[in-house]
Amino acid sequence: MTTAVVDIGTNSVRLLIAQKGGGWRDILRTVEVTRLGEGVDCNRIIKKEAMERTLATLAEYKDLMDRHGVQGSRIISTSAMRDAKNAAEFIELVKERLGFDIEVISGKEEGRLTFAGATGMDSLVSEDDVALVVDVGGGSTEYIYGKSGQVFGAMSIDVGSVRLTELFIKHDPPIEDELTEARGMIRRLTEPVFKEAADENPSVLVAVAGTATQLSAVHYRVEPYDPERIHGSKITLAELKGLIAKLASLKVDVRRELPGMRPERADVIVAGALILDETMSKLCFPEMVISEKDILDGLLYSLDD
Repeated sequence: MTTAVVDIGTNSVRLLIAQKGGGWRDILRTVEVTRLGEGVDCNRIIKKEAMERTLATLAEYKDLMDRHGVQGSRIISTSAMRDAKNAAEFIELVKERLGFDIEVISGKEEGRLTFAGATGMDSLVSEDDVALVVDVGGGSTEYIYGKSGQVFGAMSIDVGSVRLTELFIKHDPPIEDELTEARGMIRRLTEPVFKEAADENPSVLVAVAGTATQLSAVHYRVEPYDPERIHGSKITLAELKGLIAKLASLKVDVRRELPGMRPERADVIVAGALILDETMSKLCFPEMVISEKDILDGLLYSLDD
């Protein structure tokens, strides 16, 4: 059976097509940055232009599904759709044009699916490890911790790379005060999360999704992008701080030209990196492990339930 799962996020829309047969085998994994959540933090409205960008990508994905003979699918959306007052309008538009049924899932469900994906098949975590999985999105960040596939706790906070950039980054490149203010918001909202997670004494930090994989691609100069080189790569706290200092010193146009950088992520990568920096610093992780397995894989496994 060939199945597709789609994650409609604040910053990007991602597709995974896989085939079932003694486990799941990836056929196609792709991502497009559509910025569905552009401006949502300010007015709680999804802009018409953002709707059309996302619809165009979903139409392309529908063609890919048809081409690969997809027989079943699950399509979810996260932070931007949770926040937007006109989310129902967009859901109806997608249903009308493409026939897709979109589920808007909670932050905790998002975390649970992410943990299942990151600690399932091809996991980077041993059964003895208490793992903390962090998923930095465009509008929110999910923290999930557990062991041997069992979730002990899942928390979602309204801090993400796009949201922070829109709220605080007004100069190009950002000035120090802007970065300090962004860090202040991260610290305020993550304080209770970190206290709860620290009680479980996690032994490994697994970072998933676009911010983490993008940082790894830039750090290791992976050009063109190669998931196999990214999956399982590690970045130390010292290396991350150096990377942030470098990226924050460059104008966006210069960042776009860096080896490994996806041009459409260049403007929000610094803000996303700050979230990972604060996470590693406050929880005393000397390094993070980057995983290509994430919520898409968790969605796929959920179809077995």
